[in-house]
Amino acid sequence: MITGRIFHIQRFSTDDGGGIRTCVFLKGCPLRCIWCHNAEGLSFAPELAFYEKNCIGCGSCVTVCPSSALSMQDRAVSIDRKACVSCGQCADVCPSEALVTVGRTVTVEEVMETVRRDRIFYGTKGGLTITGGEPLAQAEFTLALAKAAKEEGISVAVETSGYGETEDLLSLVPYCDSFLFDCKASSEEHKMLTGVTDEKIVKNLSALCQVGASIILRCPMVEGANLHGALIQKIIALSKDQQAIKSIQLMPYHSAGLEKSSVLGKFPQKQYKTPSEESLHCIAKEIESNSGTLCFF
Repeated sequence: MITGRIFHIQRFSTDDGGGIRTCVFLKGCPLRCIWCHNAEGLSFAPELAFYEKNCIGCGSCVTVCPSSALSMQDRAVSIDRKACVSCGQCADVCPSEALVTVGRTVTVEEVMETVRRDRIFYGTKGGLTITGGEPLAQAEFTLALAKAAKEEGISVAVETSGYGETEDLLSLVPYCDSFLFDCKASSEEHKMLTGVTDEKIVKNLSALCQVGASIILRCPMVEGANLHGALIQKIIALSKDQQAIKSIQLMPYHSAGLEKSSVLGKFPQKQYKTPSEESLHCIAKEIESNSGTLCFF
């Protein structure tokens, strides 16, 4: 039985593909984008989130912790992240949901049960979106889930950074109606901003285009980080070279990732600026006029 590890299923989403969608967020990502807004998706392992504002200081979690990672300090819980093994026992007894286990192992059928319940809302445009994290990092589960949905006549989209094995990406093509493919940074800054170079990503985008896959290029717009002329020129060049790219979506930065990173005890993120609507409009117009590809935000 094929299983995968997810951290969330978002129902009735309108942000990740056409129509109303059920978005399945997989855990595990090989990239480390400095503006990451889904910190829960970085690690493959289950993690402990602590929402301090919910803590009532009852101490129940301290009592059950098998690794002595929790203690009470001034009627508030303190977590030794190095000692924590993310066993989830503290979250099980927390009465106020201040402690929550992020990440669970599921079967394809368990996910499909939720997808089937939502199917009535999909209409002609909606469906299942597999996202993350990085779906290619759990390639076997992603393929099995896409197959299961497609066999039941449900539209499938995969959102990917493109960083994975080419054969894994191409194996999804018969079962996916669209790929939401990220373009995160210029080639020169890609490793500095995401932790990896873009050579494999550009290669995989080309391979996907060569087999005629339907692609929406999704581009995070982070003022003070990746938003430079070099990124815009890269977007234009890619969309001109790869005819399978149907449209380009500019994704303005938002700061939701800051709290997510904090509650998981990860390194604090820097807060960046969200580009103005006027700025995004100008960028979209420049891309459209130079590439001939629809660009929206």
